[in-house]
Amino acid sequence: MKILIADDHALFRQGMIYILGEMDRETEVLQASTSRQAIQLARDNLDLALILMDLRMPDMDGVDAMRVILNSVSTVPVVILTASERLTDMKQALDAGAMGYVAKSVAPAIMIRALQLVLSGGLYIPPALVQCGEHTDLSGLARSRLTPRQTEVLCLLVDGQANKEIARYLKLSEATVKAHISSIFKVLNVSNRTQAALVAKKAGLGLVSEN
Repeated sequence: MKILIADDHALFRQGMIYILGEMDRETEVLQASTSRQAIQLARDNLDLALILMDLRMPDMDGVDAMRVILNSVSTVPVVILTASERLTDMKQALDAGAMGYVAKSVAPAIMIRALQLVLSGGLYIPPALVQCGEHTDLSGLARSRLTPRQTEVLCLLVDGQANKEIARYLKLSEATVKAHISSIFKVLNVSNRTQAALVAKKAGLGLVSEN
């Protein structure tokens, strides 16, 4: 597996190399200290599994660089990995096509979990962006008539939680969780969790827990 880290701080890049090694010892890590270097490396390495991009780069904004990369290499997922925890930055990055937004302040275990979710085809939305049922525009899902409980299940599903974990968190039986997920898929007209996550993103729903 080959991963590109684009960050202008060498010390942070070295720390990420260590974390990625913990996730998979066979990972090959490429490094870029500028956005233009990242763009070139992405074009030269079409077998990249993942790109980690900082927002604040010296030569070009990370989101702008991501747009250039996605226009050239549309198949590689990009995760914004940055110090910024501003909601506007999170929304802008995800709307521009990022498959995840991870703050540098999170614990290594959470970072690994987020990256594994994206590598498996999922979408990682930071919990701070949306608190399910609170200050959330549910217009997209309201039209689909999801119940409050189904919305909770969907949020945890997007978080990458297994049925057993969702059941434990919501104090439900696994059979009940399976029934809710089946209903969610029907209501959203999707056939798997990844598709449900994409619909949830468009509706403004995000993850609710990092525990």
